[in-house]
Amino acid sequence: MQLENGFTRIANDIFEQMAKTKLSPIQYRILFVIWRYTYGFNRKEHEFSLSFIGTATEYDQRQLQRELVKLEQRKIIVQKVKRGKPRIISFNKNHDEWLDNETIGSSTIGNSTKGTIGKVTKGTIGSSTKEERKNLKKNIKKNNKEEEVSILEKIIDLLQISGIVPPRKINRFLREDIEDVIENFGFETPIEVIEEAIKDAARGNGETWKFVYNKLNTWRKSGVKTLADLDHLQENKKVQHKASNVDYDSLAKEFENE
Repeated sequence: MQLENGFTRIANDIFEQMAKTKLSPIQYRILFVIWRYTYGFNRKEHEFSLSFIGTATEYDQRQLQRELVKLEQRKIIVQKVKRGKPRIISFNKNHDEWLDNETIGSSTIGNSTKGTIGKVTKGTIGSSTKEERKNLKKNIKKNNKEEEVSILEKIIDLLQISGIVPPRKINRFLREDIEDVIENFGFETPIEVIEEAIKDAARGNGETWKFVYNKLNTWRKSGVKTLADLDHLQENKKVQHKASNVDYDSLAKEFENE
């Protein structure tokens, strides 16, 4: 074992309990990824996109989503999923709270209790104070900064999973390069566009960060801002390539014969 290249600390009682817990192969893989990017970085929870877990496990995203729900129902993991925000997942180390499949089948999951939906308290919406507006601006700036950090960490995770940048090569200069791409390249969905460049590199076209950075820079100069723009660019290149392979001499002879 090459511990100097990094390791993940997990309590022995968790391993002992996992040996007694019936899970599907895909569920085990999901948990390995969660452990790697939570405990492996000394954090209790982390943001996981379905595309990221899909890359790490090589499973379909729809299937992953179903299995994540099952793990959540069994209280093995905790998910925080909010519309417009990244999915946050943590592993529930309190294995006494875990449920087995039989228990879930006879539980009240899916049977919501009666609530007071539709009843809201009267407020003063639209009449916020100057101090409240000031605090709101601060929170927006803070959230934007946290989002940048989150994207940065996701990209670093992708680079490590793909094998392009090993953990020991993660340094300040690499982070500055990635921040430059996020902040200055004008991509509307930076993590998706960067992931495409990483995939291209991982296929053997240039397995280095320099290759990824140069490809992203080329896309930027071509006006790419989204994956749709990238698809359009690549389609145009295919058309141009076909046009350049036309045998004009043969065509000229055909016209002459006609």
